Amino acid sequence: MLLLGKKVLGNFWENLGIETGEGIPVRYETKRLKSSIRLALMTAIAALPMTAFAAADEPEVYDLEEVEVVGAHETAASGESGQPSVYAGGQIARTSHLGVLGERDFMDVPFNVTTFNSQMIENQQANSVVDVIANDPSVSDLTLSSVSQAWMIRGFKAQQQDTQLNGLYGVAPRFYGGIEYVDRVEVLKGVGALLSGMAPNGSIGGTVNFVTKRAEGNKASVTLSYGNRGQFTQHIDISRRSADNKLGVRVNLLHNNGDGQYDRERIKTQTGFIGLDYNTDRSRTTFDAGIISNRVENAQYRLQIEGSSVKNFTGFPRVDINSNFGAPGTFRKVIEKFGVIRSEYDIDKNLTGYAAFGMRITHQDTLSSQVFLKDVSGTMNVRHQYNNQINKSKSAEIGLKGKFETGIVKHEVTLAGSVMHYDRYMFQNALASKRYDTNLYAPQWKDLGSYLGSLTKRLPLNDSETLRSIALSDVMSTKDGRWTFIVGGRLQQIIVKTYLDGKGKTYTGARSYDESKFSPAFALVHKLNDKVAIYANYIQGLKDGDEVTSNTAANKGDMLKPFVAKQYEVGAKFDLGKIATTLSAFSITNAASIEDDVTHIVSSDGEVRNRGIEWTFFGEPKAGTRLTGGITWLNARYEKTTGGKNEGRIQEGSPRMTAVLGLEQDIHGVDGLSLSARMTYNSATYANPANTLKVSPWARFDVGARYRFKAGDTPVTVRADVYNVFNRNYWHVLDRNAAYLGAPRTFMLSMTAEF
Repeated sequence: MLLLGKKVLGNFWENLGIETGEGIPVRYETKRLKSSIRLALMTAIAALPMTAFAAADEPEVYDLEEVEVVGAHETAASGESGQPSVYAGGQIARTSHLGVLGERDFMDVPFNVTTFNSQMIENQQANSVVDVIANDPSVSDLTLSSVSQAWMIRGFKAQQQDTQLNGLYGVAPRFYGGIEYVDRVEVLKGVGALLSGMAPNGSIGGTVNFVTKRAEGNKASVTLSYGNRGQFTQHIDISRRSADNKLGVRVNLLHNNGDGQYDRERIKTQTGFIGLDYNTDRSRTTFDAGIISNRVENAQYRLQIEGSSVKNFTGFPRVDINSNFGAPGTFRKVIEKFGVIRSEYDIDKNLTGYAAFGMRITHQDTLSSQVFLKDVSGTMNVRHQYNNQINKSKSAEIGLKGKFETGIVKHEVTLAGSVMHYDRYMFQNALASKRYDTNLYAPQWKDLGSYLGSLTKRLPLNDSETLRSIALSDVMSTKDGRWTFIVGGRLQQIIVKTYLDGKGKTYTGARSYDESKFSPAFALVHKLNDKVAIYANYIQGLKDGDEVTSNTAANKGDMLKPFVAKQYEVGAKFDLGKIATTLSAFSITNAASIEDDVTHIVSSDGEVRNRGIEWTFFGEPKAGTRLTGGITWLNARYEKTTGGKNEGRIQEGSPRMTAVLGLEQDIHGVDGLSLSARMTYNSATYANPANTLKVSPWARFDVGARYRFKAGDTPVTVRADVYNVFNRNYWHVLDRNAAYLGAPRTFMLSMTAEF
């Protein structure tokens, strides 16, 4: 069956002209994808009827006879449904895009999902995806450096490359985490293979989807902001719709330059994004494209304790809150371009077809540094690495959705296929001969400008990955809407090939594989009444094999085999009109990677079992008082390991408890004035599998104010926020004996004028 599945998937996508990663010869980066992106951009724009944006100065008025509305067009579940209904308070949207299940209200789905709306993103002055999703207590900030964002959902790591763009993997920016073009951020907690397939980097704890901005009438806004240690930002947002309202254009332009959150850190960014949408009675088409240039100098990096020295530590040392562990002269420069088109067509009232295609090309040039603490007196070893790479990805999705009834049961059946292919051209150099020692408390850095010399090299094809899948689902519901059953599955194939090590040498060892798995899913929702729903689900996910990165591993660089994650979840949802809350309990099992003490070979051994309870809430219980937040209790442990190594111990980087509480209050005595506060808490967390290296619990407080008024006829909003208001010195725990220093107290001041 698996061999047949591979052949079916392969022939299906190859007939569409999508590379599958099989039989790819060693080759060098070319201009083919650039040309393809340009062609796709021109084709997409030409395909949208360019209705003139014109409206008479004095619109004509007509008297109409009485019109009776007898029905409403129902947007197909697979596509974008426009601006979702927003829950009381305006911070959270009611609906989310759930892959093959389509756009659905949070009370109708058997999953724990939260959608952060544009109002919350703007009012918190969020600059990155982590700034937004950290409002969810199931999410822990796992940032690796100020140029590499990461997070944990339900105790499993995810990074920027695992985000979706309008439901499609592999298209969103690979390294840039800015969200100035994003209207809302959807967070699905838990395994979701049936819904959208496997994430490119294999994250299984949850899915983050960016929904891009769409034109909302004829308006524009200009935002000027100043913050961090001295960073000035300009953001222009323009929206236009045609006279018949069928065609919309949204343009976002951003520029910033100045000092970042940490000492010596500088950031310069220019971005441009365009979003088009065109709707008819039977079709809906959207197109999004963007270009990004981002350079960060002297970025903050994590502090890692040398493996042989861990036994001498029980925690991480207290350092100056303004410390920067990135050596002077380091930098990260990325240029990213992407485009994606999505369209759906109502064949008849019960049958809809949809398709999407997107591409992205990313250039990255990085000189980074890592510091390894060697002893308790503060001796640390500084290691540099140069990495120059080009990432190319193509992603496509096609599907057919039908509706019918059998007796008292309504069915929504979806058949969908997806493919994503990724190539990475790369040169890297560990610069082992350039390592040196200094002291943590009084570092003496080398002048990297003259110390390292020229590093630019030609980029050979290093590795490729292909993800292909076919999914079938049936959403069955009773006519009264009180019971909903979901059954389905996704046949997935993952092909990983490693060609070169970036230096022209052929890899040896287990660095390539071709595997297929079928991932079933079953779920149900029962509405006790219009305010209470209970749900349960069982769903599987497929995770790609981890690359062995331990410096002490005998098989460093090898790829472990993919493995299957399994999730059981039950929960209850309450919609009280002004405030909503979800309580859920889950259990997820996933393979663990452990290094043998004798052979030093890293292998999949035993499993990690993450069990937890989540409680989230949001809404406006009283006019002018808005709440968001919740608590997550997590028990993530190693089990069934060979010889009992780390048996029963807590997975590194997984806090036992996380909590978030956000409060906004309108000041009724001053029209347009609002105050806000937010508390984020992480319990004590281990940084190594043996649980000998521990970081203390911490809580951070942020405060803000917002004032909206009119300057003549122009609406103006002034926002001011202070982050880490008490200047709390704390560590974010990562893995591999590493931690990341929390940012010191910073501020952000902005003014937005709307036209």
